[in-house]
Formats: sequence, C-alpha cells, structure tokens
Amino acid sequence: MESRSIDKPGEYLEFARRLLTAVDGGRMTLAASTCPLQDLFNREWPADVVEHNFRCNACGRSFQLFADTFHGHAGWGLTGPPTKEPTPEQSTGAPVTVLHCQW
Repeated sequence: MESRSIDKPGEYLEFARRLLTAVDGGRMTLAASTCPLQDLFNREWPADVVEHNFRCNACGRSFQLFADTFHGHAGWGLTGPPTKEPTPEQSTGAPVTVLHCQW
C-alpha cells in the first residue's frame, strides 16, 4: 500500500499495531520517529504531531505514518523509491508479497 488517509483514531491505532507487528517480525524497520511507536497506545497521546518513518526490509522503500491531532489529519504514505533489486526467486513470477510491502 503506497498511501492512505486515516480518518478515525481507532483506525490509526490499528494501523500502528500492524506496523509494530511488522517491525517485531523483521519485515519493517523503524528508521526515525518523534516518539516510540508503543507510546501511541498509552492513555495520553504523546504530542499534537507524531511521525514514524519506516523502511521495508524487502525492497528498501521508505514510508511514513503520521498524525496531526491539532489539524485533524492522519495518514500513511510512501516517502522513498525501492533501494533493493529483486532477488532471482522474486523475478521468476512466483508470488512474493514482500515486494509490495504487504505486511
């Protein structure tokens, strides 16, 4: 998924939970953030604006999850091109979901 606007807080937290699972499973790397990803699940929101920058470990693409609670906007988006070449098994036509960052 390359971009997505997120309208509801619960939707944002579910998306963050999926990313946390992807990071824990080694499919994504948290490259930079304004707060620990786990802080999103605390009782109090960590700040008016939070950003988490990720890198797909399969293709090297960069993504950002962000929320601006003051202005009421949140989303997920692609921030960088692929940086890795497909491996031979990925170019044979066999389904490889990690190339599309479907974690």
